[in-house]
Amino acid sequence: MEVDAVTSLLSGTSAHAPRLCRAGLAVVFTLRLVTLAVGARTLWRDEVGDLACNASAESCRRTCFDAAFPISPFSLFALQLAVIFSHALASSWHFRPHGEGMGSWRQPTLRGKQPRLWLHLGSLLAKAVLEGIFLVTFHTLYSHFPVLVQCPPSPCPPAVTCAILNAREKDAFNHFMAGSSWACLLLSLLGTQHAAVQIFQEASGKAPRKGPARKPRV
Repeated sequence: MEVDAVTSLLSGTSAHAPRLCRAGLAVVFTLRLVTLAVGARTLWRDEVGDLACNASAESCRRTCFDAAFPISPFSLFALQLAVIFSHALASSWHFRPHGEGMGSWRQPTLRGKQPRLWLHLGSLLAKAVLEGIFLVTFHTLYSHFPVLVQCPPSPCPPAVTCAILNAREKDAFNHFMAGSSWACLLLSLLGTQHAAVQIFQEASGKAPRKGPARKPRV
């Protein structure tokens, strides 16, 4: 694949975005993907097994985990990357360049610069909204990753608590992923501002200019 196509897939932006914005989004997305893959094989390999409880019942450990984590941070970040990459696929499909064959997946769907700029602006806004939704969800649920969790009284015995192994490392992982998401959100907003300026300049350049009235020749 071409370098521009790979950059579009990783950044979720079109060629209308500034190069620094596209490169930053692509690099941050790659870091997030690599970090998630490493975390899946190390810190988050067995989330339920990382609970050290003062009760030996396996059903109690599972219930305690489900009560403490409605959706685990790792699953939340994995879902986030899946949604962001789906958005990038849709964006790269809409912004494929001209000059390809009719049967190619890169056949352009929009003609003219103005409609493509508006679609570019909407794509960046959608990307920023998606990042924001996941950030709000993360900070609502896991602004502070717990070290100890209290288990519900049923089916667990009374006063059952579980310690989370590698809690500090998992908290650092969560904050890195959240910080990366904040960086993507800021870059998307910068790209949105740049797109709005481009649309304004394009509209101003196409606006008809009224010159002085010419007198009819006799």
